[in-house]
Amino acid sequence: MKKIIIYLLSFVIASFVLEPWQSQIPTILAASATPSPTATPSASITPSETQDIQQKIKNLVKENLSATETSLKDKINLQTLVGYVGEINSINSGNISIDSKDDSMIQITTNENTVYSKSGSNIKLSSLALSDRIIIIGTLLNDNIVLAKKIVVVEVDSNPMISGTIYATIVSLDSKKKTISLSINGEEIVYSLTKKSDIKLSELKPGQNIFAITKKYEGKDYLSRAKVI
Repeated sequence: MKKIIIYLLSFVIASFVLEPWQSQIPTILAASATPSPTATPSASITPSETQDIQQKIKNLVKENLSATETSLKDKINLQTLVGYVGEINSINSGNISIDSKDDSMIQITTNENTVYSKSGSNIKLSSLALSDRIIIIGTLLNDNIVLAKKIVVVEVDSNPMISGTIYATIVSLDSKKKTISLSINGEEIVYSLTKKSDIKLSELKPGQNIFAITKKYEGKDYLSRAKVI
């Protein structure tokens, strides 16, 4: 009988003790539960947008390459620019050959960008003639072959100044007219002084023998320098 009473008391006590814990367990579990994260949809690039981006990159690369190529060409052209002076000895289909001052033959090729000028005015290729003296500025393509950028026709003076030397005797001096009369092979010739002459008439006198540099221009005789011998 005592055992039955002990079992009943144990059961009642256990009921009272466990009941509050049992009622709180679901609440604690519910409060500590962490909600699972939800997936956010990511932005996707369409095939057409991808092609557009690739095309833009290609265009940028192409532009940079083109600019670099132009810059390099300009530098190369500057490094190989040459100039020649000579007389035309042949003209054939835009190709010109000249004899340079060192007697070498220079071949000149032209194109639509070649500029021709004479007396400060632009002219055409057809205006060039044999024996014209020209200045060529262009790019050296090969030995003695030039692509002309500009061709300038040099006008030849119909009355060129001719230089010479003489040894003669002074006959008379005129300081006002700045002239000297010299006896040459029994003939008296009057010489004027050039604008840049360094001859001082005050230091000369008749009867002196001089060695002088002469200039002849438009039929007139000039002296530029003289030394008493």
